Amino acid sequence: MKTQNASKSLSPVTRRTFLRTGAIATAGLAALNLPARAQANKNSKLRLFQIGVGGIGGLERGGLKGHPMVEWAGFCDVDQRELDKIKKEHPNAWAVKDYREAFANKASDFDAVIVEAPDFHHAPMMLTAMKHNKHIYGQKPLVHQLDELRMIRDGLKARPGLVTQMGNQRACNKGRMQSVEILRRNQLGRPVEAWVWTGGVSRGHYFADPWSAYPPAQTVPEYLDWNLWRGPISTELPYSEDLAPRRWRAFWETGGGQIADWGCHLLDLLYFAYELPSPEAALTHTPRPASTGHSAHNQSTITYPGGGKFVREKFVVHYNDDALLPSFASLGLPPTKVGANHTMVVCEEGTLLLEADGRIRIFRKGKLVENEPLPEVEPRNHWKDWADNCLGGKKPLWTPLDIGWRITEPALLSVKATRYPGQELRWDGANFRFTNHDKANQEIVSRNYREGFAPPQVS
Repeated sequence: MKTQNASKSLSPVTRRTFLRTGAIATAGLAALNLPARAQANKNSKLRLFQIGVGGIGGLERGGLKGHPMVEWAGFCDVDQRELDKIKKEHPNAWAVKDYREAFANKASDFDAVIVEAPDFHHAPMMLTAMKHNKHIYGQKPLVHQLDELRMIRDGLKARPGLVTQMGNQRACNKGRMQSVEILRRNQLGRPVEAWVWTGGVSRGHYFADPWSAYPPAQTVPEYLDWNLWRGPISTELPYSEDLAPRRWRAFWETGGGQIADWGCHLLDLLYFAYELPSPEAALTHTPRPASTGHSAHNQSTITYPGGGKFVREKFVVHYNDDALLPSFASLGLPPTKVGANHTMVVCEEGTLLLEADGRIRIFRKGKLVENEPLPEVEPRNHWKDWADNCLGGKKPLWTPLDIGWRITEPALLSVKATRYPGQELRWDGANFRFTNHDKANQEIVSRNYREGFAPPQVS
């Protein structure tokens, strides 16, 4: 069976030359702040480098299309077919398979980085961008490991001038922005608790079945650089179509299952409205622990400090996958037809039910309200606002990384806790560790990175 050698040279950027120059050298234009770089550019445009061309990468390019001050400098993808397509669309841009090559050799060519790779690549790529003083647009969930949240937090402190945005485009939907304002102003009274749920978990376009083992190894296609796709993962991975290009979300080493995949789109409402701190604890019930593949039928309880703006001394978020709904009757709500991917916030005087794409339903005194006044909100453009800010604008951004990592935190806690069903994990968010479970600290907080692919320290 034909396979690619995982230890082959990463030419033209070898591990040694990258570690010596690529992750450290930020001299010249690459080290300048954006105004200085923009002035040095002949056309003063925002020059972008996109890592991950296919899939949602097209959505991001579409979101920036038509911006008169945006220019595509270069692209990176481990799939040669995607590079061939993008070179036809942007013949003046360069293309590489190894993102490290771009930072080592072409850092002066671009001002900002868009990261669209699978979850397990996010932290190494975004921290490399921070190291090189590049503005960042990073896909959700922001990172794959709990300790990578700390790395992002510390990197942002070291690079406060960078403009960042998490790929959370639904946040700019009118209904979602209106919902934030309703909750912020306590239009329904103080919050009591929240219920959040995703859709079903089964084999499809993006997911394999839950608890899946890796399928038998297949021949690596000629167009795919499997060594680079594997990137920071230190264990050997057998290539299969269930990993690349899309179903990697279903596996422990590469994705976060439904819970992490949808968490930032559903839990964000609570963070925007209430400025939640780190959770105190996470407890996930599931029929059997996650293994090689992620589990399903997960029911998570995420506990936050309460009091003050909250009715109870603890604010509790119930976060489930597989469309595991709360009892509407127990919440004093009428029978209601609902589907997947909703956020429900129960307040003193009413309940807000929000679909992922922005449809709002409000209940008061156990009845659906038809004429609840909705706040006026200013239209926002998720992608172009980020680009405008990179160019020196001052537009509000809904999900910069300093809140993006905090929104990712409860999603990761919920999914990582599936390794210990029924065991409540007490979380110390300041130090990114569990206070009551040494084994969890050893097994689900961080990973061992493959040499040459670890996230750099940003200082």
